[in-house]
Amino acid sequence: MLGFAGACALAPRARAATAAAPAAAPSGPVTGVVLPLSGNAALLGNEVWRGIQLAADAVNQAGGIAGKPVTLVSVDTPGQAQATQAVNNLISGGHAGLILGSGISALSYPASAAAELAQTPFIELTALADGILTRGFKYTLRTGPSASMVAQLVASTLQSRFAGRTLGLLYNTGAAGNALAAAITAALAAASLPVKLSVGYPEEVADLYDQAGWLMRAKVDVLLHAAGLDDALGLALAMQAQGWRPGALIGCGPGYQFRETQAALGNALAGALVIGAPFYPASAADVQAAYTAKFGIQPRSADSLTAYVGAKLVLETLNKTGGDPAKLLAALRGTTLPKGALANGFGVSFDPSGQNIASFTVLQQWRGGVLTPAIA
Repeated sequence: MLGFAGACALAPRARAATAAAPAAAPSGPVTGVVLPLSGNAALLGNEVWRGIQLAADAVNQAGGIAGKPVTLVSVDTPGQAQATQAVNNLISGGHAGLILGSGISALSYPASAAAELAQTPFIELTALADGILTRGFKYTLRTGPSASMVAQLVASTLQSRFAGRTLGLLYNTGAAGNALAAAITAALAAASLPVKLSVGYPEEVADLYDQAGWLMRAKVDVLLHAAGLDDALGLALAMQAQGWRPGALIGCGPGYQFRETQAALGNALAGALVIGAPFYPASAADVQAAYTAKFGIQPRSADSLTAYVGAKLVLETLNKTGGDPAKLLAALRGTTLPKGALANGFGVSFDPSGQNIASFTVLQQWRGGVLTPAIA
């Protein structure tokens, strides 16, 4: 579905990005990038890659790193099986002093582990899974929000908007969806919000007809869906086939945040609430203009902006260290900026686990074909 179409459409770009790696050691510090630029998650990986490129452009326009242009070396990493080798190749063959990633949680786990073994900074920009930062790693930080941040906003949204309604949870059992489901379940239990029916399904599921039927028969009125890239479409088709739609649909995960999803579903997505990182607020107008100028289209999801602010923070901090990656993590941990300081509204404050606790998620809604802040 969407993932397959995105993979086909973006495969030439993925090859071009990988081929851009320099053959010899460059004169300045190298930033390695591991992203799924082909395969089912190519659309998401490419959007993150675009954000990183825009960040490099902005830093270069300001003078680069220690007076030298930013050098990005990307390796197409479709999944877990390729992650360890990709990181090792970037460090040993590509001379990368730090690694940025990773688009999806399933990739972040092994990629960050490989960087940890090599004692090389790994900065997670977009992947949500809480477990990425619960392993006691010294070389991993995350600049974007976590699954627990999504879950806390889910709980507060239900309390303020949907008190007393019958709740259901549908989730993809892949790394990201499972992490979201675990965090949401814990947050709802802490808030004394009972879930009538919780249904998981594997990443490779062909359709969601049976799952939608179970939720319908359970009379679920507010449905939380922790979805992968294709799953919003799968659920919409299943609900249409059964003539059922819950009173409210709250989407979490990338499946509900892409403009491609809206284009595919049209009115079927109208009114759906989405909890995730901010999608290009007014404070990011300059970034949105740069995106459109560089890529010829409007941004496709918040992932590019989340990646942009994280990568720009990292590259600017690296410049402050004189381009020394060995000083980067300490410099980042020592950086404190209030919320609103970054283009999407994030601030900077890393807790002991490496999580930027000044990042956040927001409640948004599809209205008129546009993802906008939800009306209070």
